[in-house]
Amino acid sequence: MTSTKKAVFESLAFPLMNKLYSYALQLTRDQMDAEDLVQETYMKAWRFFENFKQGSNFQAWLFRIMTNGYIDFYNKKKRRDNKMVSYNDSYETDQAEDKEQPAPGDWQDFDYEQIFGDEVSRALNKLPEHYRTVVLLSDVNEFKYKEIAKILNCPIGTVMSRLNRGRTILARHLKSYALEGGVINKTAFGTV
Repeated sequence: MTSTKKAVFESLAFPLMNKLYSYALQLTRDQMDAEDLVQETYMKAWRFFENFKQGSNFQAWLFRIMTNGYIDFYNKKKRRDNKMVSYNDSYETDQAEDKEQPAPGDWQDFDYEQIFGDEVSRALNKLPEHYRTVVLLSDVNEFKYKEIAKILNCPIGTVMSRLNRGRTILARHLKSYALEGGVINKTAFGTV
């Protein structure tokens, strides 16, 4: 790339680094995995920058690259974990203590305390992945339905449905927390 293209890329990409890292952390629930995902996203964006249509939404383009990278990473991790489970089941070790402790970066260990409160973090962790991703893109990263549909490569109707369902599940999980905190009264929540 020419130095002009490099300057354009840097001017578009670098201001989004904090947003991308925050989203990566929300997806991976692990600091090191999030850093790797951001780095991978920037490398792919740099490599394919010539494919980016000038005038379109660069932020949405980067988030789509990150989301696709995360899906690839998650699928590889799932396959690797499945292989490790079968290996560990057939291999006895004297280090039983090590088996009981979760591996570093275990997806279940992270919660969103750094970004949200404890209750909200737990509620987000309870959401199925496909709902959580849409809620994070919409409510945390403030993408519009059309942008989310493009990032996730799915119809807008699917985005709207997942967002509605994800918010409903979150509302159920957070009902007692909101009541106890005085955020809502008992009649405001209705049948949720």
